[in-house]
Amino acid sequence: MVCIVIPAKNEEATIAQVIHDIRKSLASTRFDHPSIVVVNDSVDRTSDIAATEGAIVIEGGHVGLGHAMFRGLRWAGGTTCTYVVSLDGDGQASPSEIPRFLDELEHDRADLVLGSRFLTKESVKYRYPRLNRFGVRLLTWLLWFLSGQRFTDSRGGIRAMRRQVVGELSLTGTHTYVQETILDALQKGFRVVEIPSEWMPRNHGSSRVVSSIPRYAAHTLPVLLVKSGKHVITLALMGSLFVTSGIVFFFIVLTQERFRFFELFARIPALPLIALLISVGTQMFFFGLVLELLRQIGHKVDHIRWPSKRDPE
Repeated sequence: MVCIVIPAKNEEATIAQVIHDIRKSLASTRFDHPSIVVVNDSVDRTSDIAATEGAIVIEGGHVGLGHAMFRGLRWAGGTTCTYVVSLDGDGQASPSEIPRFLDELEHDRADLVLGSRFLTKESVKYRYPRLNRFGVRLLTWLLWFLSGQRFTDSRGGIRAMRRQVVGELSLTGTHTYVQETILDALQKGFRVVEIPSEWMPRNHGSSRVVSSIPRYAAHTLPVLLVKSGKHVITLALMGSLFVTSGIVFFFIVLTQERFRFFELFARIPALPLIALLISVGTQMFFFGLVLELLRQIGHKVDHIRWPSKRDPE
């Protein structure tokens, strides 16, 4: 059995066709009765249309598509399905490709299968904006840096995974659910592969995730740094840079004053700047340690709330 999770935000124009295409693509396979779950994060008629089409509708919480995806995956993880497929509800990813993703899992070539729009040429069926392509490449490079595994796409529209993978996931961001899924799966020893996936033009509305590249980067970078565990070394290096700059600046000023310490109090704004550099650097160092402590606590809480499902069934 396969469970299809569709996080949807105001997709009333496309959701019925997406559900229809999912059933059509699986009709001639052994997964011809998929459980289709629409995680509703909408204010339009998306949920009503999905229910009319026979999908299971659960509420996403109106926090963001990342949170909606997490709710949908957790719901699927509590079922008896063998595989879980997550699919965008805007119609840009083609449901007809789902059998290829399931085939990778069926033949035990992966635990998590990602769709890549850039693994082969001509997969993107429209003129993809240069700024968006640059943002994807930057995020893909960041994923490689944080995970150690090369990828060609950081946010494809289809992902397929074993239910055991779902049981191990821990998502925290509202914009980074795809990237967090990749990092989480790799950290926990699951096999992650990419296969080519087509990307169709969006016929209705606009992107619900990347409306502003700078804002998306500001939301994404901190979450992925913490998720990868590299926040400690990053903040430690930044803190060391600030503290070292403060100390060097202090000795420069002290030398200028010929080592007369009491004269330093008259050096405004040099002395406050030195104090600020050292203070901020020290706080960065301890902030990294506190974040790591909170991350470890979060992992333990997740294991209590959602026990590991990696054991064989």
